[in-house]
Amino acid sequence: MTIELAAMFGATALYQRDPAAWPLATGIVTGFIFLLIAIIDMEHRLILHIVSLPSALILGVMRSLDPGQGLAKTLAGGAAGFGILLAMYLLGIVFSRVAAARRARPLDEVAFGFGDVMLGGVLGLSLGWPGVIVGIVLGVFAAGLFSLGLLVFHLARRTYESHLAIPYGPFLLLGAGFVLYGGRAAFQALAAG
Repeated sequence: MTIELAAMFGATALYQRDPAAWPLATGIVTGFIFLLIAIIDMEHRLILHIVSLPSALILGVMRSLDPGQGLAKTLAGGAAGFGILLAMYLLGIVFSRVAAARRARPLDEVAFGFGDVMLGGVLGLSLGWPGVIVGIVLGVFAAGLFSLGLLVFHLARRTYESHLAIPYGPFLLLGAGFVLYGGRAAFQALAAG
């Protein structure tokens, strides 16, 4: 019921912001895709390729047709988002191997999965260039704040375990959502000033 209410209020807010057919349709489709990916990642800690690939196609076409973004910015954003999260994924593998070697036992969880890399491409197509940079930075910052709060909570309750895994996708989606649904104007004003 909470998901349905969030979708309903989100669609209503989009309509109030701009009731024109194209911005409303693209905003709702993007919101539903983001919501689907976030729910699956929170429930299963997976970002499925069977969801990411069609999402990339749909969002890439929609944003390429948007006169404010166009094909070049859409493709550059997709490449940048994929590349940035691929670099983070590879650094996560190195970190996991070093941590496992220091502990003399393998880690059960990885910092980043390849689904997160695919999500980076999806977000990049959606945000375009240079919005993808802001979206990823905001997502990483939000995940860091959440992790800090979780760390303090577990330390206070004396239930801390090292390498506690959290789903990262919802935070990346949160950063992207901020850029898409309200932060883009603030970002453009900052870039222009």
